[in-house]
Amino acid sequence: MIRTIVFWLHLTVAAAAGLVILMLAATGVVLSLEETVTGLAERRHLVAAPEGAERLPPEEIAAAVGFTATSLTYRSNPRAAVRVYEGQDRYARVNPYTGQVLATGPGGLERFFESAHNWHRWFNVPGGSVRRARAVTGAFNLAFLLLLVTGPILWIPRPVTLRSLANVVLLRPGARGARRDLNWHQVVGIWSVLPLAVIAATGVTTSYPAVGDRVFPMVGNAVSTGAWAAASASGGAGLEEAATPEDSARATDRDLRAVLATAEAWAPGWRTLILNLPRPADSEVRVEVRGGRAGQPHRTGFLTLDAASGATHAWETFADHTPARRAQQFLRYAHTGEYWGLGGQLLAGLFSLAATLMVWTGLSLAVRRLRRFVRLQRAPRG
Repeated sequence: MIRTIVFWLHLTVAAAAGLVILMLAATGVVLSLEETVTGLAERRHLVAAPEGAERLPPEEIAAAVGFTATSLTYRSNPRAAVRVYEGQDRYARVNPYTGQVLATGPGGLERFFESAHNWHRWFNVPGGSVRRARAVTGAFNLAFLLLLVTGPILWIPRPVTLRSLANVVLLRPGARGARRDLNWHQVVGIWSVLPLAVIAATGVTTSYPAVGDRVFPMVGNAVSTGAWAAASASGGAGLEEAATPEDSARATDRDLRAVLATAEAWAPGWRTLILNLPRPADSEVRVEVRGGRAGQPHRTGFLTLDAASGATHAWETFADHTPARRAQQFLRYAHTGEYWGLGGQLLAGLFSLAATLMVWTGLSLAVRRLRRFVRLQRAPRG
């Protein structure tokens, strides 16, 4: 009786939410490859790095693009182009040794991934409806979580024997039709249910701020702060006193080359530096220093430096955030696997692919059941 109730609950939720969950899983696969694919595509913009040559000052690189630059992104690879941004969406790639503008963006590849992001997070709706759309996405994550909880109850064979267990944990290459779909559905589900439950649960916390507000304080104390803070600070020359309001008079004496040199020396293992260009009245400059990939906040720090001398005023890392803030960032990037680097991201993509296959075969089984029901209803009754 209980198994029958669970079966119809599972089937009803799958039929109602299956297509949307399929879309979320498929876009999750695409997004897991974003940084790898865009990184490979970026290689076509590598430049010659003459031996002993120095990069142009940041001011000259920013002036080369023809628009009002707000930040510059540097890579540790000396051959990498510098990205000069205006806001978040408009940017140009610039040769850091000659000032030549190599390309402007975003290009087709970036727009494709941005569209995948928007569909995955909020169904690509206009800005005014994003919050409600995210809540709907969270509801489908909850539906998927329910399917992951009820699925194993249905997959446990009766009676439990070695042969019956083998049918639900091993693929059967010779199976066809409904037997094949059921076998794939069960096997993929058994091997991926726990990681997918984590992905669905973390998706819920990012979709519902009220849920996150309750979860973050509990999770935060368990999130490791990592060793990036100590390892990075060891490369610096120490902190100086913060700038005073009177220092704004020296804003015209900025030396962003010194700022950049200090940031590079502060974290010898840096991978990416994002130099936020100061406004006319600013006497300080903020630099984001990444020691890992974009989704690794525990390997990211923020330097506040004097705009005129490059002296370091403050260094903020993941360890300095409140437990709730650490939990928020951890859960966000645990959802995508990015928190654990390339390996974690690819694993998240692999399990998203498993979810895609599982939902597809589940929908196929539901359609086959519906067809059988229709045939029985149309069959002549003697």
